[in-house]
Amino acid sequence: MKLLRRPFFLVAAGLYLVNRYLLAHLDLTSYKVPYLNDVLCLPVVLTLALWLQQKLFPRTARSRLNGVQVVFTVIYFSVFFEGILPTFSKRYTRDYWDILAYVTGGFIYYWFLNPKRESLPKPQ
Repeated sequence: MKLLRRPFFLVAAGLYLVNRYLLAHLDLTSYKVPYLNDVLCLPVVLTLALWLQQKLFPRTARSRLNGVQVVFTVIYFSVFFEGILPTFSKRYTRDYWDILAYVTGGFIYYWFLNPKRESLPKPQ
């Protein structure tokens, strides 16, 4: 549960929700930051994924995600949301700047939200 109480996660999730829903429903589109949700998406998703993994599989779950897992998620989101979805739906548009935003979000997660090795409990 500590993962979901970290200030950086709370700020990222709050900004994501405000930018995504509240401003859209209030029709304040001029106040939205265009790539903010794409940058904040991976920090929020990866934190929630790690938390869920730890809750569902407490004995085998890792206490942090490694770099390969973060890079895989960045590639997956980039291919799916910028390659596959725009091909099948006119609702989605292909925007290569979104890929840069996903990469930035992956770095933000890895360096600021992913628990550091030094802070992990020692195995007994």
